[in-house]
Amino acid sequence: MKIAGNLTVNDWNELEKKIKDSENELWGLAAHFFEERIKTRYLAPIHAIQNLNLKEGEGFAMVNLQCSLIETFECFINGWLFYLDDNCSGCKKNKIYWKNANKEEISKSNKDIFISFFDKFKDKFDGIDGESFYSNVRCGLLHETQTKNNWVINVADEKNKKCYEEKGEKYIIYRNNFQNRLEKLLEEYQQTLINGKNFRGKEEFRGISTEDLRLNFIAKMTHICKQS
Repeated sequence: MKIAGNLTVNDWNELEKKIKDSENELWGLAAHFFEERIKTRYLAPIHAIQNLNLKEGEGFAMVNLQCSLIETFECFINGWLFYLDDNCSGCKKNKIYWKNANKEEISKSNKDIFISFFDKFKDKFDGIDGESFYSNVRCGLLHETQTKNNWVINVADEKNKKCYEEKGEKYIIYRNNFQNRLEKLLEEYQQTLINGKNFRGKEEFRGISTEDLRLNFIAKMTHICKQS
């Protein structure tokens, strides 16, 4: 089963036996799994939409993919594992629940993921409120193919480097600039996994130690393989 480009479940299982959270050796290979998974499933499709350059509504699909990417990325950072139990005794529907990297069941919602992400990276995304983004962008796009409550998606002119701003009564996402910020953050995360330090020279990633970040990554990738 391919899980990251041409990389397979067996490829990860072999690497997982050798890799250690406290040593840099082999973490370039581990980060390559993340890079290939994100590139093939998110970045390449997003870039294809960008290259259409029609400005006829394709930005809605682009930001929808960005929302999904944010959820995936934040779960990798924190080691949050998603479960769907189709053998849940006494459940009227399949039981959905979350666990952390230690396999302990935790209370988590999709909204919590966006709040956590934008609280952590407010400086990267011009102060976007995670709860409002979740309700008016993520849920609006997912359920109705539109943003809600004066949130809009635009393409910024060349002079505007912001990915988000409030202008009058509007909350504006500049989709291409937003994508650039996301990709820079993904690169910072990968380099932290590989080198044990982020771009600021600290042995942590937004308050998460390198060791915990790596343990969370291993837990998430192993969970993906078991669920594939």
